[in-house]
Amino acid sequence: MKKAIAAGIALAVVVLVTVVGWRAVASDDDQTARGTCDTGTYQLEVGKDDGALEVTFELQSAAVGEAWNVVVEQDGTPILNSDRQTDEDAELDIDVIAADDRGDEFSVTATRDDGVTCSASLTR
Repeated sequence: MKKAIAAGIALAVVVLVTVVGWRAVASDDDQTARGTCDTGTYQLEVGKDDGALEVTFELQSAAVGEAWNVVVEQDGTPILNSDRQTDEDAELDIDVIAADDRGDEFSVTATRDDGVTCSASLTR
């Protein structure tokens, strides 16, 4: 019985170390830009994802159901141009996959239907 408990604990430790180590390695290459706009706060993050890059943009706005046009660019070329609405938490959550070319400039411009804009950028 003691051997089974010891084996279970050892297995749990190995799994925990593996998961924590993997997350640390996976997040080392992520780059993040945070800031505020007239409309609220934003976070733009770019990180590796299965041989490509995942670009994530989150905008915390003031109201539920706001209409926004969101343009995500990689080196000045649009990779997403989409109309979105803030969710039940007054947030916009945008995820898009981009080519993995180091040194790329990523920018996001979110324009509310009344013309108010929020812009973010970062360079990998």
